[in-house]
Amino acid sequence: MSAFDLAKSPFELTPQDFEAVFASAGHDVKIRSLESKSIGTGQIGENVRFKFDFERAGQGVPTSLVGKFPTDNETSLAAARLLGHYKREVFFYRHFPHLAGVITPPALYTDHDEASNRFALIMRDMAPAVQGDQLKGCTPATARLALKSAAIMHAAHWNDSTIDRFDWLQGTDAAPPPTLPSETTTRFWNMFKDRYRGRASAEDFEVGDAYVAAIPKWSGAQRRPFTLTHNDFRLDNMLFAPPGSERELAIVDWQTVGKGVAAIDVAYFIGAGLTREERPKHEHALLDYYYSELTRLGVTSYSRDDLYTDYRRYSFYGISVAFGAAILVKQTDRGDEMFLTMLRRHCAQVRDNNALELLP
Repeated sequence: MSAFDLAKSPFELTPQDFEAVFASAGHDVKIRSLESKSIGTGQIGENVRFKFDFERAGQGVPTSLVGKFPTDNETSLAAARLLGHYKREVFFYRHFPHLAGVITPPALYTDHDEASNRFALIMRDMAPAVQGDQLKGCTPATARLALKSAAIMHAAHWNDSTIDRFDWLQGTDAAPPPTLPSETTTRFWNMFKDRYRGRASAEDFEVGDAYVAAIPKWSGAQRRPFTLTHNDFRLDNMLFAPPGSERELAIVDWQTVGKGVAAIDVAYFIGAGLTREERPKHEHALLDYYYSELTRLGVTSYSRDDLYTDYRRYSFYGISVAFGAAILVKQTDRGDEMFLTMLRRHCAQVRDNNALELLP
Protein backbone atom coordinates (compact mmCIF):
# COMPACT_ATOMS: atom_id res chain seq x y z
CA MET A 1 0.00 0.00 0.00
CA SER A 2 1.38 3.42 -0.97
CA ALA A 3 2.31 5.81 1.81
CA PHE A 4 1.37 8.79 -0.34
CA ASP A 5 0.09 9.86 -3.74
CA LEU A 6 2.86 9.45 -6.33
CA ALA A 7 1.23 12.11 -8.51
CA LYS A 8 2.25 14.74 -5.97
CA SER A 9 5.30 16.91 -6.46
CA PRO A 10 7.89 16.09 -3.75
CA PHE A 11 7.47 19.68 -2.57
CA GLU A 12 3.76 19.04 -1.94
CA LEU A 13 4.39 16.20 0.50
CA THR A 14 2.98 16.82 3.97
CA PRO A 15 3.91 15.80 7.52
CA GLN A 16 1.11 13.22 7.32
CA ASP A 17 2.66 11.69 4.19
CA PHE A 18 5.93 11.19 6.02
CA GLU A 19 4.25 9.90 9.15
CA ALA A 20 2.99 7.10 6.90
CA VAL A 21 6.50 6.57 5.50
CA PHE A 22 7.96 6.31 9.00
CA ALA A 23 5.13 3.97 10.03
CA SER A 24 5.93 1.66 7.09
CA ALA A 25 9.48 1.47 8.46
CA GLY A 26 8.24 0.69 11.98
CA HIS A 27 8.57 4.17 13.52
CA ASP A 28 5.70 5.82 15.40
CA VAL A 29 6.19 9.55 14.95
CA LYS A 30 4.25 12.81 14.98
CA ILE A 31 5.69 15.52 12.70
CA ARG A 32 5.02 19.16 13.53
CA SER A 33 6.47 20.54 10.29
CA LEU A 34 8.92 19.71 7.49
CA GLU A 35 11.31 21.59 5.22
CA SER A 36 11.97 20.46 1.61
CA LYS A 37 15.01 21.45 -0.45
CA SER A 38 16.23 20.29 -3.85
CA ILE A 39 19.77 18.83 -3.79
CA GLY A 40 22.24 17.30 -6.23
CA THR A 41 22.69 17.59 -9.98
CA GLY A 42 20.64 14.62 -11.19
CA GLN A 43 20.09 14.47 -14.95
CA ILE A 44 17.15 12.05 -14.87
CA GLY A 45 15.61 12.37 -11.40
CA GLU A 46 14.70 14.95 -8.75
CA ASN A 47 16.54 14.66 -5.41
CA VAL A 48 15.08 16.37 -2.34
CA ARG A 49 16.20 16.59 1.30
CA PHE A 50 13.41 16.62 3.90
CA LYS A 51 14.12 17.98 7.40
CA PHE A 52 11.61 17.24 10.17
CA ASP A 53 10.51 19.00 13.31
CA PHE A 54 9.06 16.20 15.44
CA GLU A 55 6.35 16.58 18.01
CA ARG A 56 6.98 12.93 18.92
CA ALA A 57 9.68 10.50 17.79
CA GLY A 58 11.37 7.44 19.21
CA GLN A 59 15.08 6.90 19.71
CA GLY A 60 17.09 6.55 16.52
CA VAL A 61 14.50 8.15 14.22
CA PRO A 62 16.36 10.25 11.62
CA THR A 63 15.67 13.98 11.65
CA SER A 64 16.14 14.20 7.88
CA LEU A 65 15.63 11.97 4.86
CA VAL A 66 16.50 12.18 1.17
CA GLY A 67 13.96 11.34 -1.50
CA LYS A 68 14.37 10.57 -5.17
CA PHE A 69 11.49 11.26 -7.57
CA PRO A 70 10.83 11.57 -11.32
CA THR A 71 12.32 14.51 -13.17
CA ASP A 72 10.01 17.24 -14.47
CA ASN A 73 12.03 17.49 -17.69
CA GLU A 74 10.11 15.90 -20.57
CA THR A 75 13.23 14.73 -22.45
CA SER A 76 14.71 12.98 -19.43
CA LEU A 77 11.29 11.64 -18.41
CA ALA A 78 10.83 10.03 -21.83
CA ALA A 79 14.31 8.50 -21.61
CA ALA A 80 13.56 7.09 -18.15
CA ARG A 81 10.38 5.43 -19.43
CA LEU A 82 12.06 4.09 -22.58
CA LEU A 83 14.94 2.58 -20.63
CA GLY A 84 13.01 1.45 -17.52
CA HIS A 85 15.20 3.46 -15.17
CA TYR A 86 12.69 4.20 -12.39
CA LYS A 87 11.29 0.71 -12.01
CA ARG A 88 14.77 -0.79 -12.09
CA GLU A 89 16.08 1.38 -9.26
CA VAL A 90 13.07 0.71 -7.02
CA PHE A 91 13.24 -3.03 -7.68
CA PHE A 92 16.98 -3.14 -6.98
CA TYR A 93 16.34 -1.87 -3.45
CA ARG A 94 13.53 -4.40 -3.00
CA HIS A 95 15.26 -7.50 -4.38
CA PHE A 96 18.90 -7.01 -3.33
CA PRO A 97 18.72 -6.05 0.36
CA HIS A 98 22.11 -7.67 1.05
CA LEU A 99 23.63 -4.90 -1.11
CA ALA A 100 21.02 -2.14 -0.73
CA GLY A 101 21.74 -0.59 2.63
CA VAL A 102 25.25 -2.08 2.78
CA ILE A 103 26.96 -0.24 -0.06
CA THR A 104 24.00 2.15 -0.55
CA PRO A 105 22.08 4.51 1.74
CA PRO A 106 19.46 2.46 3.63
CA ALA A 107 15.98 2.87 2.11
CA LEU A 108 12.92 3.41 4.30
CA TYR A 109 10.36 3.37 1.52
CA THR A 110 10.08 2.46 -2.19
CA ASP A 111 7.14 2.81 -4.56
CA HIS A 112 6.61 2.63 -8.32
CA ASP A 113 3.49 2.87 -10.47
CA GLU A 114 3.83 1.00 -13.77
CA ALA A 115 1.11 2.91 -15.62
CA SER A 116 2.31 6.43 -14.86
CA ASN A 117 6.01 5.57 -14.38
CA ARG A 118 5.95 7.65 -11.20
CA PHE A 119 8.15 6.50 -8.32
CA ALA A 120 9.47 7.44 -4.90
CA LEU A 121 12.61 6.25 -3.14
CA ILE A 122 13.03 7.54 0.43
CA MET A 123 16.46 6.97 1.97
CA ARG A 124 18.50 7.82 5.02
CA ASP A 125 20.23 11.15 4.71
CA MET A 126 23.98 10.46 4.46
CA ALA A 127 25.01 14.03 5.47
CA PRO A 128 27.71 15.13 6.15
CA ALA A 129 28.75 12.87 3.26
CA VAL A 130 29.34 14.82 0.05
CA GLN A 131 28.81 13.88 -3.58
CA GLY A 132 31.89 13.03 -5.62
CA ASP A 133 32.88 15.44 -8.37
CA GLN A 134 33.18 13.85 -11.80
CA LEU A 135 34.87 16.91 -13.27
CA LYS A 136 37.44 17.35 -10.52
CA GLY A 137 38.30 13.67 -10.32
CA CYS A 138 39.55 11.83 -7.25
CA THR A 139 42.67 10.65 -5.47
CA PRO A 140 43.90 7.03 -5.55
CA ALA A 141 42.75 6.63 -1.92
CA THR A 142 39.23 7.68 -2.87
CA ALA A 143 39.34 5.37 -5.88
CA ARG A 144 40.21 2.43 -3.63
CA LEU A 145 37.09 3.10 -1.54
CA ALA A 146 34.98 2.94 -4.68
CA LEU A 147 36.68 -0.19 -6.02
CA LYS A 148 36.22 -1.94 -2.67
CA SER A 149 32.45 -1.39 -2.98
CA ALA A 150 32.60 -2.60 -6.59
CA ALA A 151 34.27 -5.82 -5.45
CA ILE A 152 31.57 -6.38 -2.80
CA MET A 153 28.85 -5.98 -5.43
CA HIS A 154 30.57 -8.14 -8.04
CA ALA A 155 31.62 -10.95 -5.72
CA ALA A 156 28.08 -11.26 -4.32
CA HIS A 157 26.71 -12.46 -7.70
CA TRP A 158 29.73 -13.79 -9.58
CA ASN A 159 28.40 -16.11 -12.32
CA ASP A 160 25.13 -16.28 -10.37
CA SER A 161 22.45 -17.58 -12.73
CA THR A 162 19.64 -16.72 -10.28
CA ILE A 163 19.76 -13.07 -11.41
CA ASP A 164 18.57 -14.24 -14.85
CA ARG A 165 15.02 -14.58 -13.53
CA PHE A 166 14.58 -10.81 -13.21
CA ASP A 167 13.09 -9.33 -16.39
CA TRP A 168 13.53 -5.78 -15.04
CA LEU A 169 17.28 -6.23 -14.66
CA GLN A 170 18.89 -5.28 -17.95
CA GLY A 171 21.00 -7.88 -19.73
CA THR A 172 19.45 -10.95 -18.07
CA ASP A 173 18.04 -13.91 -19.98
CA ALA A 174 14.52 -12.82 -18.96
CA ALA A 175 14.97 -9.16 -19.97
CA PRO A 176 13.66 -7.88 -23.30
CA PRO A 177 16.23 -7.11 -26.01
CA PRO A 178 18.10 -3.79 -25.71
CA THR A 179 15.84 -0.82 -26.41
CA LEU A 180 18.42 1.04 -28.50
CA PRO A 181 19.54 -0.84 -31.65
CA SER A 182 23.00 -0.26 -33.10
CA GLU A 183 21.58 2.06 -35.79
CA THR A 184 20.22 4.33 -33.05
CA THR A 185 23.60 4.30 -31.31
CA THR A 186 25.25 5.39 -34.55
CA ARG A 187 22.70 8.19 -34.93
CA PHE A 188 23.32 9.37 -31.36
CA TRP A 189 27.08 9.41 -31.97
CA ASN A 190 26.64 11.54 -35.10
CA MET A 191 24.33 13.90 -33.19
CA PHE A 192 26.94 14.15 -30.42
CA LYS A 193 29.66 15.01 -32.93
CA ASP A 194 27.49 17.67 -34.54
CA ARG A 195 26.65 19.22 -31.17
CA TYR A 196 30.20 19.27 -29.81
CA ARG A 197 32.26 19.75 -32.95
CA GLY A 198 35.05 22.14 -32.09
CA ARG A 199 34.91 21.21 -28.39
CA ALA A 200 36.34 17.69 -28.76
CA SER A 201 39.52 16.74 -30.60
CA ALA A 202 39.69 14.99 -33.97
CA GLU A 203 41.76 12.29 -32.21
CA ASP A 204 38.90 11.57 -29.80
CA PHE A 205 36.35 11.53 -32.61
CA GLU A 206 38.51 8.97 -34.43
CA VAL A 207 38.39 6.65 -31.40
CA GLY A 208 34.62 7.08 -31.19
CA ASP A 209 34.20 6.44 -34.92
CA ALA A 210 36.16 3.19 -34.70
CA TYR A 211 34.15 2.01 -31.69
CA VAL A 212 30.72 2.88 -33.09
CA ALA A 213 31.56 1.17 -36.40
CA ALA A 214 32.43 -2.02 -34.47
CA ILE A 215 29.32 -2.04 -32.25
CA PRO A 216 27.21 -4.45 -34.40
CA LYS A 217 29.87 -7.15 -33.91
CA TRP A 218 30.93 -5.94 -30.48
CA SER A 219 27.63 -6.02 -28.56
CA GLY A 220 27.19 -9.19 -26.56
CA ALA A 221 30.53 -10.57 -27.74
CA GLN A 222 31.56 -11.51 -24.20
CA ARG A 223 29.05 -12.57 -21.56
CA ARG A 224 31.20 -14.45 -19.04
CA PRO A 225 32.18 -14.18 -16.33
CA PHE A 226 29.04 -12.21 -15.52
CA THR A 227 27.79 -10.60 -12.34
CA LEU A 228 25.61 -7.77 -11.06
CA THR A 229 26.90 -4.45 -12.43
CA HIS A 230 25.96 -0.87 -11.61
CA ASN A 231 26.72 0.44 -15.13
CA ASP A 232 26.97 4.09 -14.07
CA PHE A 233 29.68 3.58 -11.46
CA ARG A 234 31.21 7.06 -11.26
CA LEU A 235 31.98 9.79 -8.77
CA ASP A 236 28.77 11.77 -9.23
CA ASN A 237 26.88 8.67 -8.04
CA MET A 238 28.89 8.30 -4.83
CA LEU A 239 28.57 9.93 -1.41
CA PHE A 240 31.79 10.22 0.58
CA ALA A 241 31.75 10.65 4.35
CA PRO A 242 34.65 12.03 6.41
CA PRO A 243 37.46 9.52 7.13
CA GLY A 244 36.72 7.37 10.14
CA SER A 245 32.95 7.49 9.65
CA GLU A 246 30.96 4.32 10.17
CA ARG A 247 30.28 4.26 6.42
CA GLU A 248 32.78 6.21 4.35
CA LEU A 249 31.08 5.59 0.99
CA ALA A 250 27.53 5.01 -0.25
CA ILE A 251 26.70 4.22 -3.89
CA VAL A 252 23.51 5.77 -5.33
CA ASP A 253 21.63 5.91 -8.67
CA TRP A 254 20.89 2.27 -9.45
CA GLN A 255 18.74 3.01 -12.48
CA THR A 256 21.05 1.16 -14.87
CA VAL A 257 21.85 -1.89 -12.72
CA GLY A 258 22.04 -5.13 -14.68
CA LYS A 259 23.82 -8.35 -15.53
CA GLY A 260 27.19 -7.71 -17.08
CA VAL A 261 30.96 -8.09 -16.95
CA ALA A 262 32.56 -6.73 -13.77
CA ALA A 263 35.23 -4.84 -15.69
CA ILE A 264 32.54 -2.53 -17.09
CA ASP A 265 32.28 -0.82 -13.69
CA VAL A 266 36.03 -0.95 -13.06
CA ALA A 267 37.08 0.51 -16.42
CA TYR A 268 34.31 3.10 -16.33
CA PHE A 269 35.22 4.29 -12.85
CA ILE A 270 38.99 4.43 -13.30
CA GLY A 271 38.76 5.93 -16.77
CA ALA A 272 36.48 8.82 -15.81
CA GLY A 273 37.21 9.11 -12.08
CA LEU A 274 40.89 9.94 -12.35
CA THR A 275 42.14 12.82 -14.43
CA ARG A 276 43.97 12.32 -17.71
CA GLU A 277 47.26 13.10 -15.96
CA GLU A 278 46.76 10.93 -12.87
CA ARG A 279 45.16 7.77 -14.30
CA PRO A 280 48.28 6.36 -16.02
CA LYS A 281 50.28 6.76 -12.80
CA HIS A 282 47.86 4.70 -10.68
CA GLU A 283 45.89 2.54 -13.13
CA HIS A 284 47.63 -0.80 -12.56
CA ALA A 285 47.95 -0.34 -8.80
CA LEU A 286 44.19 0.25 -8.63
CA LEU A 287 43.54 -2.84 -10.75
CA ASP A 288 45.77 -4.82 -8.37
CA TYR A 289 43.78 -3.50 -5.40
CA TYR A 290 40.40 -4.34 -6.94
CA TYR A 291 41.64 -7.81 -7.88
CA SER A 292 42.91 -8.47 -4.34
CA GLU A 293 39.52 -7.45 -2.92
CA LEU A 294 37.69 -9.67 -5.41
CA THR A 295 39.80 -12.72 -4.50
CA ARG A 296 39.53 -11.92 -0.78
CA LEU A 297 35.76 -12.15 -1.20
CA GLY A 298 35.98 -15.60 -2.77
CA VAL A 299 36.29 -15.13 -6.53
CA THR A 300 39.00 -17.59 -7.58
CA SER A 301 38.14 -18.42 -11.20
CA TYR A 302 39.41 -15.16 -12.68
CA SER A 303 43.02 -14.19 -13.32
CA ARG A 304 44.66 -10.79 -13.10
CA ASP A 305 45.48 -11.08 -16.82
CA ASP A 306 41.79 -11.74 -17.55
CA LEU A 307 40.89 -8.64 -15.57
CA TYR A 308 43.27 -6.47 -17.57
CA THR A 309 42.01 -7.84 -20.89
CA ASP A 310 38.43 -7.12 -19.85
CA TYR A 311 39.46 -3.72 -18.53
CA ARG A 312 40.89 -2.82 -21.94
CA ARG A 313 37.85 -4.21 -23.75
CA TYR A 314 35.38 -2.24 -21.64
CA SER A 315 37.31 1.02 -21.63
CA PHE A 316 35.05 1.80 -24.61
CA TYR A 317 31.95 1.60 -22.43
CA GLY A 318 32.41 5.09 -21.00
CA ILE A 319 32.50 6.54 -24.50
CA SER A 320 29.04 5.12 -25.26
CA VAL A 321 27.67 6.43 -21.95
CA ALA A 322 29.08 9.90 -22.62
CA PHE A 323 27.49 10.39 -26.03
CA GLY A 324 24.33 8.38 -25.34
CA ALA A 325 23.46 10.22 -22.15
CA ALA A 326 24.31 13.59 -23.69
CA ILE A 327 21.62 13.04 -26.32
CA LEU A 328 19.02 11.30 -24.14
CA VAL A 329 18.84 13.61 -21.12
CA LYS A 330 18.18 17.32 -20.72
CA GLN A 331 21.08 19.50 -21.81
CA THR A 332 22.79 21.61 -19.14
CA ASP A 333 26.09 23.49 -18.99
CA ARG A 334 27.47 21.12 -16.38
CA GLY A 335 26.19 18.13 -18.34
CA ASP A 336 27.98 19.33 -21.47
CA GLU A 337 31.23 19.75 -19.57
CA MET A 338 30.83 16.39 -17.84
CA PHE A 339 30.08 14.38 -21.01
CA LEU A 340 32.97 16.00 -22.90
CA THR A 341 35.32 15.33 -19.98
CA MET A 342 34.21 11.70 -19.87
CA LEU A 343 34.73 11.34 -23.62
CA ARG A 344 38.24 12.79 -23.47
CA ARG A 345 39.30 10.68 -20.48
CA HIS A 346 37.91 7.41 -21.87
CA CYS A 347 39.39 7.98 -25.34
CA ALA A 348 42.76 8.55 -23.67
CA GLN A 349 42.22 5.37 -21.62
CA VAL A 350 41.56 3.44 -24.85
CA ARG A 351 44.69 4.79 -26.53
CA ASP A 352 46.96 4.34 -23.50
CA ASN A 353 45.98 0.68 -23.18
CA ASN A 354 46.05 -0.12 -26.92
CA ALA A 355 42.40 -1.16 -26.71
CA LEU A 356 41.67 -0.27 -30.33
CA GLU A 357 43.39 -3.51 -31.36
CA LEU A 358 40.62 -5.45 -29.55
CA LEU A 359 37.83 -4.09 -31.75
CA PRO A 360 36.41 -6.66 -34.17
